[in-house]
Amino acid sequence: MALRISSLNNPQLKRLKRLHRVDPNQAEFLIEGTHLIREAIQAAWPLAGVFYTELWAKEHRALLETMPAYLEQFIVDPQWLNQAATTQHPDGAVAIGNLTGPQVEIFGTDVANDLAGSSLILATDGIQDPGNAGTLLRSVAALGGNRLFLSPDSVSPVHPKFLRSTAGQWFRLPPKVASIVDLATEAKQVGVQIVVAQMDGEPIWNMDFTKPTMFIVGSEGQGIRESTQEFADSICSVPMAMGVESLNASVAGTILLYEAARQRSASR
Repeated sequence: MALRISSLNNPQLKRLKRLHRVDPNQAEFLIEGTHLIREAIQAAWPLAGVFYTELWAKEHRALLETMPAYLEQFIVDPQWLNQAATTQHPDGAVAIGNLTGPQVEIFGTDVANDLAGSSLILATDGIQDPGNAGTLLRSVAALGGNRLFLSPDSVSPVHPKFLRSTAGQWFRLPPKVASIVDLATEAKQVGVQIVVAQMDGEPIWNMDFTKPTMFIVGSEGQGIRESTQEFADSICSVPMAMGVESLNASVAGTILLYEAARQRSASR
């Protein structure tokens, strides 16, 4: 049974507004929109509350029937929802995701399982743009990668825009936060090559990505830090036309993953 909220002074609104600003110590995060809510439910991700308008409830009865019995549901006015969401035109529903339990996986230091076998890993070195990070996660999922790792100074793994830009893949292949040092140390122990993307590297079509590989892409402005380059087994580059300075981080990362997937498919 859904409870009705109409007052803008309701504590639940303050709770949702707090999630607009990502705090690394908070155990909750904001999920915006019907598609993300549906993906979270299908992935059995723990939720702490869902808020929707009457119109939304009428249009999504089938989705409401799939919501777990434990989940608190609230009917709210459109004006109320507009303040609860970060988007300018919310589609009628937001929810609260819980990091209790899965937080160990997202913020934990155990990276061994992700680097086992025929790994295809993508790690970011200080990427701040949530849209770029979200695109990279979608590419990892689409091209058969094991995981997207975010360095501690990259965008938060629960940034609202990051979640939205993953188109729901976040709940199927959650990112992990891990330092480059931890990743590189484990990779070298289990025989995963570390490949850093730089403008002056070896063209990707001259390199072997059929073996276990971890790509590292740098931030939008600074690129790969010197301290990160020290861990590299090799440096690769995406050949471009004369006069082009660089590629968007998400585009470069996607090309690297695609080339690895292409080589592995061709070698079968």
